[in-house]
Amino acid sequence: MIRFFKYSAAGNDFVIINEPTLGSFALTKEHIVRICDRRFGIGADGILLHSAPESKEAHAKMTIFNSDGSVAEMCGNGIRCFALYLIKDCGMHFDPLRIETGNGLLEARCEKAGNTYTISASLGKAHITDKTRKVVFGGCEFIRTGVSTGNPHLVYIAENGTGTDVEELWKLRELGYETNVELVTDIDLVKNCAKVDVFERGAGRTLACGTGGAAVVNTLLSIGKIKENQVFTVKYPGGDISYTVNSDGETFISGIPLKIFTGEFEGQDFG
Repeated sequence: MIRFFKYSAAGNDFVIINEPTLGSFALTKEHIVRICDRRFGIGADGILLHSAPESKEAHAKMTIFNSDGSVAEMCGNGIRCFALYLIKDCGMHFDPLRIETGNGLLEARCEKAGNTYTISASLGKAHITDKTRKVVFGGCEFIRTGVSTGNPHLVYIAENGTGTDVEELWKLRELGYETNVELVTDIDLVKNCAKVDVFERGAGRTLACGTGGAAVVNTLLSIGKIKENQVFTVKYPGGDISYTVNSDGETFISGIPLKIFTGEFEGQDFG
């Protein structure tokens, strides 16, 4: 029997497995797809594999598998879920927790209030990969920017309202390769928030994307809509996530992840 832990952050859900418990069971692409299937498996946007870190400075290593079996470099909601798992299920109480990821060594901190845990994590520095430009699609105008937050994103900011669906924007593949895509609407610079819908490579439509929100706030910063060290809230279908970009260009994500349940599965069931 293989034990797993199910966590969620703003509706972005993950199955977490400690690598030694896998035994001879291999996390092949087919097995990952089956585990993440919401009808024939456990159901998740992805799998977070916990393994021993290679760096002496790290407390744990997190490998991220999308629901289609592909590997993701980074996941903002994933690292928050993973940090809470290390605290609740592994008894780690380091402050900060240092986690090895595909985007390098990142830190996460926990603030506990009663039974609620707010997890804040560094997502590192974002980089503009495709300069901001105006594009028109479906009769709607967008400001579009390519941003890397450890994985690639295209951020579309709707300028004149939109009936466009985020999946249609994702299908454009404007950079010639697959990226995550964020559609930004209803920007409120008084309340410092915006509505965002996301379509992720390797996972499809999800209720939230942690690194996607980082791409959004870095886009808004680059075009002068927000300032450094300003808290900005991204309102996803699955819930709200807060972000700040400090004066060194480092992006931080903050919100409340949840432990959903713990269970076991037989490896042979996925053979």
